[in-house]
Amino acid sequence: MALEIRPLAEPLGALVHGWNPTAELSSQDKADILQGLRQYQVLIFRGHDRPSDTELVQFTRNFGDLVKGSDWFGDIGEYAEILPVNNLHDADGVPKGTGGSTHLEWHSDYSYVSTVGKESFLEACELPKSAPQTCFCSQYVALETLPRETADMLRPLHAFHSISSMYAGKLVEDSADSQVQKGVRAGFIAKKARNEKLGLKRPHIPEAEHPVILHHPDSGREILYVNPGITKHIIGMPQDESDDLLKELHAHSTRPSFIYSHDWQVGDMIMFDTLGTLHRRDSWDRNERRVMRQLSTLWDPSEVTA
Repeated sequence: MALEIRPLAEPLGALVHGWNPTAELSSQDKADILQGLRQYQVLIFRGHDRPSDTELVQFTRNFGDLVKGSDWFGDIGEYAEILPVNNLHDADGVPKGTGGSTHLEWHSDYSYVSTVGKESFLEACELPKSAPQTCFCSQYVALETLPRETADMLRPLHAFHSISSMYAGKLVEDSADSQVQKGVRAGFIAKKARNEKLGLKRPHIPEAEHPVILHHPDSGREILYVNPGITKHIIGMPQDESDDLLKELHAHSTRPSFIYSHDWQVGDMIMFDTLGTLHRRDSWDRNERRVMRQLSTLWDPSEVTA
């Protein structure tokens, strides 16, 4: 195949044309994709035939071992590597996927796992009439634009990442997100009960600690690796000081000048540097269908020392 990668007039992102999901990925095409990803951080594949689940998994495996994310969230499918992100329910009212129609805060995929998400893939199968945008921002730029003394202070620090408050922990009743959490929790519990009836066992959703500043394993570039959705506190720091620091870092790292907001078209498949970016989405009318497929490669930060 002949790939064409054209940068967007945005803080990050490029359009990719020429991908054929039925063809084996050549070494040159893989090299071009990885080079484009390192340069633009977000690649929008557009204008291709929709890949089957098998073709999508085969394509993404070219870039590394895949996270079996749907196991943690209780979803059922042929490929545990494909996380169904949708707001659909079966005849018994059990969610067919993860995410519902609520907003999702800025986050990095699988930062709550010891083997974090490295590259992620998100494909639009069905969209509502007023499709919510997915927004991306660069955490390389976020770190590079911090005052040097702040970056130096952050380098030896580690942070705790968890989504247990959303799925398994205690709800914060006075939180602005409490209703969102209740809805997500109810769906998770319904899937768990369904799986128990079917005799299906699923692993517990993990938690993890990671350096506040990571080095990308391919480029060696430094990354600010905290996010509002999943990072709970800085290890060894009083909670009030940790909260203040994280709030300051989150406000800095999600400045409008760092953000690309994607307007989805059905069939779009986005590959993004999930180590080096944060992403978020808005809510939409729950009566309208939104069906996505998500996959991520995995990487163990403990394999590399800063």
